[in-house]
Amino acid sequence: MAQLLAKIEYIGLNGEPPNRSAINDLCEGVWEFKHGWHRVAYFDTPGDGTYEPKPRIGDRRETDPDCQDDYWWYPHMDSILRLTNAWSKTGQKAPPEDIQLSLTIREEDVEHDKI
Repeated sequence: MAQLLAKIEYIGLNGEPPNRSAINDLCEGVWEFKHGWHRVAYFDTPGDGTYEPKPRIGDRRETDPDCQDDYWWYPHMDSILRLTNAWSKTGQKAPPEDIQLSLTIREEDVEHDKI
């Protein structure tokens, strides 16, 4: 658990993952922190009731031409990263019900920000 929390803190402080195996994109701008079989889903938001999905960047040409970063594929996230739900992975892919729960939580959180 401590190593997973360290990865979360690292990305919060540095704006990029500590290594390629620390995160993964799931769908519709929801990402996951990962360590071993443990997963914690997250999304980014400015906190004002808006949301813009930030998927993995697939083509380096879509980034700043001066960017020499190893993590060019990781998008620039909004200032707030919100954790949604966690699970222990038991197969090659994240369980669809856990991904759906992440999307539902994101929708509820963003709607709450509008209040």
